[in-house]
Amino acid sequence: MKQRSKLFKIAYSAVVSLALLAALSSATYAWFSSNSIVNTDYVTSHTATDEVELLVSTHGGGGFDGKKEAAIGQVNKTSTTQLMPVSTADLKNFVTSAGTVDNQAIHFYKVENERYYYHGRIYLMAKADSSVEGRKLDLYLDGSEDNGGSFFKNAKGYILNAARLGLTFDGSKPIIFRVTDEENPRDDRVSNTVLNGVPLNGKQVIDSSGTQMKAVTDPSVLLKDYLVGAGGRNTDKPLLTMELNRIYEVDIFFYVEGCDPDCSDVAQKSEVNFHLSFYGILAEEG
Repeated sequence: MKQRSKLFKIAYSAVVSLALLAALSSATYAWFSSNSIVNTDYVTSHTATDEVELLVSTHGGGGFDGKKEAAIGQVNKTSTTQLMPVSTADLKNFVTSAGTVDNQAIHFYKVENERYYYHGRIYLMAKADSSVEGRKLDLYLDGSEDNGGSFFKNAKGYILNAARLGLTFDGSKPIIFRVTDEENPRDDRVSNTVLNGVPLNGKQVIDSSGTQMKAVTDPSVLLKDYLVGAGGRNTDKPLLTMELNRIYEVDIFFYVEGCDPDCSDVAQKSEVNFHLSFYGILAEEG
């Protein structure tokens, strides 16, 4: 077996600041408890090799111009003061609930116009010279301290325990991350989602892609399992194998999963800042 080819770092940081504020309309426990404000910042990139450089753009196309910094463009027109918990299995079809009946969420409807969650977009291109022509780049999440270490910082409250980070590349199969493996204290976890008379077991979400909504296994994976770098491992799990000199559309989703037992009232009045960093490994030849 061939040894892994030369490693090099291709990273960008997407800094997205979030301040989540609660606005409960009544004393009744609500499946959705938090109103949220999202402020997006910018994306930066750098590389440690002369053979390849990672360029980022807000608009793609000819908008790179050697840029290693670009703003994150918000795709949806949702007011960022109304980011509410939702449920999804595919990052395309989302459902929400108006509230609870006898402390159970039993009525759901599809989210329209991408309301209640954040959807941003950037574009990536691994620009390479002829010395690596025909090669590909395996893309991972970068957990090294050089590129920020922990993705989520200054977190206040329990919002991360119920939050999800979703990524798609050129509309590929979505990757949905649980951002932490921690849970709220037992008394602050609530499994109150009931679909078609059957309670969800806390490890399920609602799939609304068909004509009828159904409960499915939560497709999310643990964020740290995809990290390489200082605290990273599991390098057999690339996010994407990139072709060099090709533009990739990267969609970024951040939302609170309403079916998660950690999506309870304790998630209100929470704040969190997060950034993204990627790590590239030149794929083996042959």
